[in-house]
Amino acid sequence: MTDERVVILSVLLVTHLLLHRHPIHEGVVILSCGLTGFAVDIILTAADVFRFGVSALPPLWLLLLWFCFSATLRQSMSYFYGRWVMAGVCGGIFGSLTYIAAANLGAVAFGLPLSQVFLLLMLIWTGLFPLLLWLSGQRFLEQLSDAT
Repeated sequence: MTDERVVILSVLLVTHLLLHRHPIHEGVVILSCGLTGFAVDIILTAADVFRFGVSALPPLWLLLLWFCFSATLRQSMSYFYGRWVMAGVCGGIFGSLTYIAAANLGAVAFGLPLSQVFLLLMLIWTGLFPLLLWLSGQRFLEQLSDAT
């Protein structure tokens, strides 16, 4: 049985790329940023900070959610580009709060006390959000997509 989250997130991603002015470059940004964020979640899952049922890996829908989040970096999150301190502070607070919300919705469980998870995620997201913004600002294949 197909998880409806996977279908919905896939449709959103495909629609975003089909409507984007530079879909190849945007695809590279989404892949690089999404895989970076998902790698962090894999590490946190392996360290037993995150628990996703019986699986040793985060679920596919989380990877797709990372891709969808990455699609916002060059559009709605572009305000933060170059404002690295503000990005770090906002990322630390709000990035960690998204996982707390996910736990409250039953999407993830924590292997550590909530206060420790929150502090750890704040530290991670203080660096991760600016890193993802920086990655999204790299030119990758923009020259190629401008030529097509």
